[in-house]
Amino acid sequence: MYDINDDELKEMYESPGKSEIKLGKGISPTDPLSSLTQEKFIILNEQASLREVIDNLQKYHIGCVLLENDTKISGIFTERDIVQNIVGNRHNLEEESVVDFMTKSPDTLHRDDPIAYALNKMISGGYRHIPIVDANDKPTGVIALQDIINHLGDYFFDDIVNLPPTPLRDQTQREGG
Repeated sequence: MYDINDDELKEMYESPGKSEIKLGKGISPTDPLSSLTQEKFIILNEQASLREVIDNLQKYHIGCVLLENDTKISGIFTERDIVQNIVGNRHNLEEESVVDFMTKSPDTLHRDDPIAYALNKMISGGYRHIPIVDANDKPTGVIALQDIINHLGDYFFDDIVNLPPTPLRDQTQREGG
């Protein structure tokens, strides 16, 4: 029986000039969050004005700000909060406090928690940023979904970059996969 997939696999793995694939240390969903490169983060008081928070997001080119009250994380404010709650509404950015718009008591993780656990929390919770705390619940960083994607992309870089511009198989459906 003829299968077009066999031809495609044969061409992929037996093409001339293709060297032996050498894999370094593998990645695993059980790798700790400390293995990821984290984005910069800043912490502001939860009574900060919307203007101050938005200015910091722009100044440091970050996607979220951690908010604290008495050195404990009390909330997180993200770009998504701006789009969903601020844009298009009339708010006085200088006088209104971020405490009214932040996500209160966000889920947190520790640096030794596995990447899979962070992904599960992000998917089930519907968010893209999770604060990282130490044993005393003091913030030490933020993990973003983009950090996980970059981690995977760094490991599979050659595979991603070397994808053929046109696959051997034609798509039978417009939606693809």
